[in-house]
Amino acid sequence: MSRRLTRAVIGSGITLSLVGWSAGQVGKVTLDAIRPNMQAASVASHQVAIPKFSVHLSIEVRP
Repeated sequence: MSRRLTRAVIGSGITLSLVGWSAGQVGKVTLDAIRPNMQAASVASHQVAIPKFSVHLSIEVRP
């Protein structure tokens, strides 16, 4: 692979990783903002907490 293509691929991977991380953070903030209302209703009616979840994105680049 040429050096320019290698740098482009690595840069794209880093960018995709940051976009995925940012989307995860936005989702986390959004869920935290609406969760107290949802959790209060859920606990009151079912006596269970809302489970947390996460999404992980991994990109591997090989020469």
